[in-house]
Amino acid sequence: MVCGSCRRLLSYQRGAKHVKCSCCQTVNLVLEADQVGQVKCGSCAVLLMYPYGASQVKCSSCQFVTKIEEHNKRPPWSVQQQQGKPTPPKSISKQST
Repeated sequence: MVCGSCRRLLSYQRGAKHVKCSCCQTVNLVLEADQVGQVKCGSCAVLLMYPYGASQVKCSSCQFVTKIEEHNKRPPWSVQQQQGKPTPPKSISKQST
């Protein structure tokens, strides 16, 4: 993850909720995997991560601001819940000849 203040790359232990930047001392919130979206920078194609709900994300490499398009927005919670459910098997009808 990148520090929200000084833009330095931070490493942290899995499961951590907050990470303190050793450079600027800013405490950064760590988002869970299901709270983060990914999109490629519109300028340099670096893979960017952003919190769901964001309308745009600024690239930490080239400073380009990429707008989050409809296809990159998080689906509504009701849709997400349905996607996680297994679909029931289709019944096969046998016809006698």
